[in-house]
Parts: sequence; structure tokens; C-alpha cells
Amino acid sequence: MAFENLKTYGELGSIGLATPGGGEVIAAELFKWLHPDISISVSPTKIDTLSPEGLKVFSERVIENMQFYRDYDPVDVVYLSCTSGSQAGGPGYDRYLCEEIKKAANAKAGYTTTTAVLKALRLVNAKKLSVVTPYPNDVNEMEKEYLESEGFTVLNINGIKTADPRNPNLITKITPKTIYEFALEHTDPEADVLFLSCTGLLALDIIETLEKDLNIPVINSNQSTIWLIGEHFGKHSAKAEHLGSIFKLGTGVIDK
Repeated sequence: MAFENLKTYGELGSIGLATPGGGEVIAAELFKWLHPDISISVSPTKIDTLSPEGLKVFSERVIENMQFYRDYDPVDVVYLSCTSGSQAGGPGYDRYLCEEIKKAANAKAGYTTTTAVLKALRLVNAKKLSVVTPYPNDVNEMEKEYLESEGFTVLNINGIKTADPRNPNLITKITPKTIYEFALEHTDPEADVLFLSCTGLLALDIIETLEKDLNIPVINSNQSTIWLIGEHFGKHSAKAEHLGSIFKLGTGVIDK
């Protein structure tokens, strides 16, 4: 496998980011929205097919690939950037992955997207969720069971259809306008939080608008990632305040 050295250097610390495929969306969004003194090194890992089985294979590959950081490119934090991939082993799988990638990379901390999402949901006191994804039905069912195992009630979970639901590369083709309209249509009136799941969804620019239109917090995979990494290092970029209500509730220092 090939590693892309997209590392920038700052004073706060460094992360090794394991992404599905090329990981262009999450990498670009982290470079844009994280505090500039957090350095990022990107490690793409292939997903063969968007299914529970394919996602489990992907996550185990990530554990193996984390050894790169131990041997060649030391980082402070390693992060598995895939929502469904960090749930594919059943309840508690994200916690297992956090420990395994941390150990494999010899890093100070390890996180997954599911780790970040769960922390963000609890920060806004989420109880009843509407969930929007780009996943096929079996992956949606897996995610529903995972969230419910963590104590949340999933009122509904709906997937935006692509031409081939098993092809993860099509997720980035879904436009923010499509995500916005689909989310409005599929948010249950009883939901206290909307969760936009998947690191491939181009959703960051619509979070503030959705929160205003729905009058509830909106949690998104990449937004949660940016928030958790900023919390870990103690600083957020000032512009991250535009990514939703969690940045007004967190404990990190907003750098003006």
C-alpha cells in the first residue's frame, strides 16, 4: 500500500489519519478546519466493498497499516476515519480499534470516527436519533444496532441511494444540496438530534443551516472528528465555530 506524505508541521502535535480509499474528503476537510498547528499524515486503506464484511476487512487492514507510523513516521495520535468501518465488529468495536491502532502505531492515543460521534452525541444529550447515511440497508442496520447498543434510540435510519450502493467511491459524488434535501425529508419530528453518518459525505457546509431549519443539533462524522481532535490538543481553529453547536459546548480553547 502507498502512504501519502501530506504532513504539515505545527506546535500542538501530530495525527496519523487512516482513511478509506484515497480519503480525499476527510483529509481535505481536516486540513481546512483543524487548527493549523496540528500536523496530519494520511494513510489510505482500501475498502473492497461497502458491506459489513468488507468494512470489517478494511478495519483490520488499518490495524496492520498503523505499524507504518511506529516504524517510519511517529505521530502523537492515530485516527481511524470511517464511521461504519469502526462499527463492523459489533458492540464495543470502536473501543477495541482505539486500543489496537494505538498499540500498532506506538502512539499516545487512538481514536475512531465512531468514538468521536458517540462523544459528540453525548455532549448534546442526544436520546432519539434520525440518521442519514449513504449506505446500503445491511450497513444501515448494522449502524442502527451499534447506536442502540450505546443507549440511543434510532427513530429512523435512511440511506441516500447511489448507482452502486456497494461502491464506496460514489459517496463523494453526493452533493451537499442532495444531502440537505434528503436530511430535511428524513428527520423524524420526534428526533432530538440528526446524525449525518459517513466521512465521505460533503456535509460540513450545510450543518449550520440544518441546525437552524430543524432547530436541533446536527452531528456529522467529519465534524465530530474535527471537534474531537481539537479537544485532544486543546485548540480549535476559529472558523470551526461554523461547524455546528458542538463547538460552542466543548471544553477546548477556541483560538481567536
